[in-house]
Amino acid sequence: MYKHTIQALLLFAILSLNLNAIGQHKNLIMGDQAFESKQFTSAIRLYTKVLNNFEGEIIERNNIVFHLAESYRLINNPHKAEYYYQILIRNKFAEKKPIIIFNYATVLIIQGRYSDALPMFNLYLKKVPGDPLTLNGIASCELGLQDVPDFSGWVVKNVQEINSPYDDFAAVYGDKKYETIIFSSNRKGATGKDLDNWTNGYYSDLFVTSKVKGNSFKTPVLADFSGLVNTEANEGVAILDDEYKKIYFTRCGKRTKGAEYCQILQSEKLGNNWTPPIVIFKDTLGNVGHPAITANGLTMIFASNRPGGLGGEDLWKTTRTSMQKPFGPAQNLGSRINTAGNEMFPSFLADSVLYFSSGGRIGFGGLDIFKVTLGKNGMSEIERLPQPLNSAADDFAVCFEGNSNRGLFTSRRQGGAGGDDIYYFEKIEHQVSIIGSVKDEITQKMIRKLPVCVSGSKGDTIQVITDNSGSFKIGNDQIKRESKYSFSFSKENYFTKKKELWVGKIRKDTVCYVNVTLLPIPDKPVVLPDIYYELNKWELQPQYKDSLMVLVNLLNDNPTVVIELASHTDSRASEAYNDTLSLKRAESVVAFLTEKGVNRTRLIAKGYGERVPRVLSTVLFRDGYRFENGTKLTEEYILSILDLKKREAAYQLNRRTEFSVIRKTPK
Repeated sequence: MYKHTIQALLLFAILSLNLNAIGQHKNLIMGDQAFESKQFTSAIRLYTKVLNNFEGEIIERNNIVFHLAESYRLINNPHKAEYYYQILIRNKFAEKKPIIIFNYATVLIIQGRYSDALPMFNLYLKKVPGDPLTLNGIASCELGLQDVPDFSGWVVKNVQEINSPYDDFAAVYGDKKYETIIFSSNRKGATGKDLDNWTNGYYSDLFVTSKVKGNSFKTPVLADFSGLVNTEANEGVAILDDEYKKIYFTRCGKRTKGAEYCQILQSEKLGNNWTPPIVIFKDTLGNVGHPAITANGLTMIFASNRPGGLGGEDLWKTTRTSMQKPFGPAQNLGSRINTAGNEMFPSFLADSVLYFSSGGRIGFGGLDIFKVTLGKNGMSEIERLPQPLNSAADDFAVCFEGNSNRGLFTSRRQGGAGGDDIYYFEKIEHQVSIIGSVKDEITQKMIRKLPVCVSGSKGDTIQVITDNSGSFKIGNDQIKRESKYSFSFSKENYFTKKKELWVGKIRKDTVCYVNVTLLPIPDKPVVLPDIYYELNKWELQPQYKDSLMVLVNLLNDNPTVVIELASHTDSRASEAYNDTLSLKRAESVVAFLTEKGVNRTRLIAKGYGERVPRVLSTVLFRDGYRFENGTKLTEEYILSILDLKKREAAYQLNRRTEFSVIRKTPK
């Protein structure tokens, strides 16, 4: 009896082990299938079950952990992804699969942990030299680590009444008064009752809300109850025409079988409902979505992973000849816009400025919002929007209230309701004015009726003239925000002087002062301040190089002026020796100015040895000794000084470098 009981227990244990192994194998196969089908939430659940009782080989376990990390990264859960990537890096599995290092860096950077992400990007770059996305990741970390205060004037606010714990994104205005908002959401209450195994939210629908008193909003409801626009599939990322009568949106199938790609559809307003949508663009080889359409409805830019692109999602362009005609073949917008990363969520401002989000450019992390102006003669330089519009997390889907500096965008930044949230943005325009004055540096008299040229970095120019008191004023209405202004003050027989003022740094009502003095071009040589040499030496001493920066700035502001650099020695040693020594001293100054970017053809080095004793044009103090105005530092005068320390100070005053203006314009 006892023997039979033991045998039965052993048989039960063996059967249990076999059933457990069979169950593990089944869950692993199903997990892999879910992962390949991009059903990442299901994949996470199945892989976790496998790991809880895993008894297989270490390499197989590492592959499961890798798929878990990838799944969490792809559903935008960086904290969980980081945990599993760390396991793979600690057990050196990342050495066999280096992409783990890169993906680990990306989940760190979207958490704003630039100092942690930077060494990971650098490590991956050693394994994959020259990888463009890694180079951009390194530059993005360096950008994020810069302690640069935000002077942009943009403010953002989470629209709490709209957002839910789910993903709420891609908001657009639904009426001419900008009081209605239509947006995408996978929240509870969507038409589809099933959960999307990618996002773990419901299949997304278009929702609508409108303003009540003040700036608060009603509780969002479905934008369509007819089942025509909103279905059990994913609907979202919509745009309306200028009359708010037509809506263009993306629909993605539930992937019940085979490849079901996202398409772009169009519907029209019919009373309080929408007409049955029609497909206006699709592709049999990839997803298309995120439409942006010009005011005439004839040009559309969209995002797609169709073949022929540069990376994951690219921006493409298609046109049609009339509203009744179909859109033609699409063209990729090219490498000026698209990268090896993702370019998505395009939108137009006044048909000519294209906003889009990119994960393949230098930014603050995740998707960042960029803009580019599209013109008949090509496109402008691509510009990244500043913080706080961009953050370490994903920022995308921007839309404006008409042509104003207000609107909506989507962000996954910390502090939201959960998932993607909708934010309101506005640019606060501060009152800025500029007051300036110009006077003679020698006489201190104000310079009247002087034209002042003011040019801005945004292509604007302002012309002002000093009044009878030598002053000028530029009002707030003349100033472009974000511009850096260059002031040029030019008068005959004076050195031109330039000043810069960055208005974009100003974040409050401010009066800026630009007060300058103009130096008359001298007839006599000007002694450079504090440029002295040790006895019998010509090397430019480090402590005197800062003094020469005044001359560098003067020459940069006056690019046509040619000067002579004349160096002098004291009277000790022979004339021939002193001539050679003084020339070398002059050449040391020329070398420094050339090193700072001054063209060598504008500089003439001369050595005068001991032949031109200095005549003081003002009272000077050197090493505590006083030398009177008008003193000529001849050999006879210096030798008459009985105090040997004062005599040495006089010798040193003669060891000098002067500059003279030879020509105002080069030959």
